Amino acid sequence: TDWFWCSGAFGVQNPTVRRLWPRRWRRSDVYHKLIGLDRKVGFADWLDRRQGKPLRERVIQDIEVPVERLPEFLEWFDEAVGMRPVWLCPCKALRDWPTYPLEPEHLYVNVGFWGTVHVGPDALEGPRNRAIEAKVHELGGHKSLYSEAFYDRDTFDDLYDGANLAAVKGRYDPDDRLTSLYDKAVKRQ
Repeated sequence: TDWFWCSGAFGVQNPTVRRLWPRRWRRSDVYHKLIGLDRKVGFADWLDRRQGKPLRERVIQDIEVPVERLPEFLEWFDEAVGMRPVWLCPCKALRDWPTYPLEPEHLYVNVGFWGTVHVGPDALEGPRNRAIEAKVHELGGHKSLYSEAFYDRDTFDDLYDGANLAAVKGRYDPDDRLTSLYDKAVKRQ
């Protein structure tokens, strides 16, 4: 199953639920459909309110940190976010890539975590996601942009080589028909 990363969202880590949940539905596409349905009807928020729990923030991230800073990140993550499971996978950039600047031949660890945490009324502002972005940058790491991002424009351009992205966009999309990477990744346009 490719549902290992999000199984906690629907109780599928519970052995009884896992036995009852059909194997053919333990897939990412099913998970995304269920999340989309929940966003429309607000079932998880309703359950949390009934149980007196604070609002949840979605924390779906993949980041890279230098291997020597991994213990520091994980200690901070446990205290500040406290989410399980956490995926760890070593990785190494083979060459310079300005838009995703990892030092070539240096060992990094990809850290993935996907789920929700209770944060209260400021959940929509992304407090845990913003804290993760800041900590990763502080530790010399980098964040993948498939997940939600909360950077301001200047920070985004500094981290993802905005000048180069603008030059490429200017060359291949001179009429500005397509949205920019910032608009897609941060503004969700």
